[in-house]
Amino acid sequence: MKRVICLVLTFVFVLSLTACESKSSESAGLQTVSLGEVNCDDIENVSSNMNLTGFDESFLEFIASRKEGNYMVSPLSFRYALGLLLAGAEGKTKTEMMTALNVKSVDEWTAYCTKFNGFVKRFYGQLDSEISEYNEWTKDGDKSQLSGAPKRALRVANSIWKREDISKDFNAAYKEYISKNYAAEYSGFNRENAVKKINAWVNEKTEKLIPRLLSDNYDTDNLAVVLMNALYFKNNWVNPFEKFATKEDDFNTKSGKKVKKEFMEQTEKFAYYSDKKTQAVILPMYSGVNMAFVLGDTGNIGEKISKAKSEKVHVKIPKIDTETSFDKGELTEFLSKRGVSDAFNPQTADFSGMIDHEIWVDDIIQKTKIKTDEEGVEAAAVTAIMMKDAAMIPTEEKPVEFIADRPFSFYIYTTCDDVTALLFAGQVTE
Repeated sequence: MKRVICLVLTFVFVLSLTACESKSSESAGLQTVSLGEVNCDDIENVSSNMNLTGFDESFLEFIASRKEGNYMVSPLSFRYALGLLLAGAEGKTKTEMMTALNVKSVDEWTAYCTKFNGFVKRFYGQLDSEISEYNEWTKDGDKSQLSGAPKRALRVANSIWKREDISKDFNAAYKEYISKNYAAEYSGFNRENAVKKINAWVNEKTEKLIPRLLSDNYDTDNLAVVLMNALYFKNNWVNPFEKFATKEDDFNTKSGKKVKKEFMEQTEKFAYYSDKKTQAVILPMYSGVNMAFVLGDTGNIGEKISKAKSEKVHVKIPKIDTETSFDKGELTEFLSKRGVSDAFNPQTADFSGMIDHEIWVDDIIQKTKIKTDEEGVEAAAVTAIMMKDAAMIPTEEKPVEFIADRPFSFYIYTTCDDVTALLFAGQVTE
């Protein structure tokens, strides 16, 4: 009888304002790539362009067609998850996946993640420099710098787990590839402790924002392999909102009802775009990360944001506090519509490049959470790929108005130098 193995591939992305100590990029175990000399903290030199890839655009369009109400999704989390999966695919399964992902090789897909790893490396180089400067200022008694040490964070962690009673190990070539490109660590579990260990890892890597991925009664009988990735990001607005300016006001929902929300408000120079169908404002965070807020049509949004110009903008946006689960087959449906079929079929799936067991993808689940306030953004995402076993300046002019008192979309991304990554995207309609 054909053996089919259950594999869980978990991805976590966190943007957090909770206090944490910074860690060096070396401790994050990242591959380094050359990214040029642009200082991502120099707002004047960092582009607000979003530069969405074809994969990201298709993914967002598909999710928007399947999800109603408030939601958030993480394309970057999904990308990393698919990268770990693709690295273990062979034969027609591999060919179908590469066609669906629009790449000609596994290395081409991995290069995207490697570039982001390099961005993380530089992120920490800048942060370490700022912390050193802060320490010097405080040592010299410079009271003007005592607002607090920088507390930003951006971490990448990958781990690969195997059920302890499976005699076969991950293939040596697969382990070497993901160790080199994803700095993956290895661990084990059994049927009895799988849920507890997986949830503990997720809870730790998301700073408790997502305390559990699996329910206590999750069926672990056929769970054989778990591939997990965590991304942790903490950042603040370059132009924070004043708390005294935050007031409750009406938000007009998609259904036509009025609900009360807390609105943050400020007038400042931001990158801004508008046409007859779309309004967009880009709020910068430190180290080259932006959050775009969009009213109206989001078609060709990457191209529209690339045309944004610096203007004085009166921004009024509600605080966001929402969480989303994609657990009804949405992500597998997305891949299926792009031509992936063998990976989901117990009789045809070929992941022999990963381990000498016949494994197939049963489902892909993503959980996300986001919260914004006057200081910045806090968010998290967990993505799981389930595989079963049968035995992601004008200065004197009147400011333009960006009043998000009706449904809007948002995008958290970086295009610092040659790094393009869409971390999160979502909408608020209720």
